[in-house]
This record gives sequence, C-alpha cells and structure tokens, in this order.
Amino acid sequence: MSKQRVASNIVLSVFAHSTEDLGRVRQAVLNVLPQQLREKALMEEQVVQGHYGNPITLINVRFKDRRDEDSVFRHILCSLNVTDRSLLTATLGRRVGSKNSIIYLRLSKQDAFSGKIMLMDGDDVIKVSATLVGVRSLRDLHECLMRVFEECGLST
Repeated sequence: MSKQRVASNIVLSVFAHSTEDLGRVRQAVLNVLPQQLREKALMEEQVVQGHYGNPITLINVRFKDRRDEDSVFRHILCSLNVTDRSLLTATLGRRVGSKNSIIYLRLSKQDAFSGKIMLMDGDDVIKVSATLVGVRSLRDLHECLMRVFEECGLST
C-alpha cells in the first residue's frame, strides 16, 4: 500500500553570515535531507548585504519532483525526537500560514551540521516551509502530522 502524499512546495532556506564557513552551512542544510536525495537538491545561493554592509549568503534548497518534496518532509518529521514532536504539535498555531496549509519549521543549524534534526526558536536556523496537501484547518494539520508520525512508527 503506497502512502498518500502529504507535502509539496517544500523550501529550505538558511543564512550564511560572513563569519561562517559557507561549506559547513551548505553541509548543514544537506544533512537535513534524506541521504538519497542530497544530490537531487537544487541549491540556489544569493549574496545580499546585511544591515551593517556585511555580505550574507542566502541559500535556498528546492526539489523538482513532488515525491522528493514529500520524502524530505516526512524525513524531517520522522527524525524529530519525542520532545520536539510534542513541541511541534503544541505550537502548531504559531507555525502555519494564513490558510493553515503551509507549515513553517525552524531547525537548529548547528545540530543539523552534526546530523541531528531539532526544532529551534531563534535566528541561527534552517527555515523549512511546506504546503500540506488537503489541509484546510489546524485540526486537519494536526491529523496530518499524527498520521505521518504513526507511519514513522512514532507517537507524540
């Protein structure tokens, strides 16, 4: 039985400040992805100017194939520890767009470099946004996440 697609239009974005090793920031973003999809990631970089004139590299990662987008989203959710899963479900109202179908996650850039996927509220993060298929309300969103956690063999 195949799993129903839950996510599309997934984008991962991160800032690399001039004081950071750009290669390490790229690796942190790639570490959030499933191993088999890292080479398929479309990584775009844009250098922008910070408030004090310092260069900042904005990195965005996207995928062409919607199945890959879904796999990335599932991988992120399935990699969260029990504390982060509970935090995510408890704070869903603060992590959605105006239509409740777009979810926003913030992952620790430092932990991602070490190979761990952990939620973080702060500035030094990898931002993840994804559109969830068929989600129209917070209740739908909660049910969708619970379904994915169950498919991963996890509970909150």
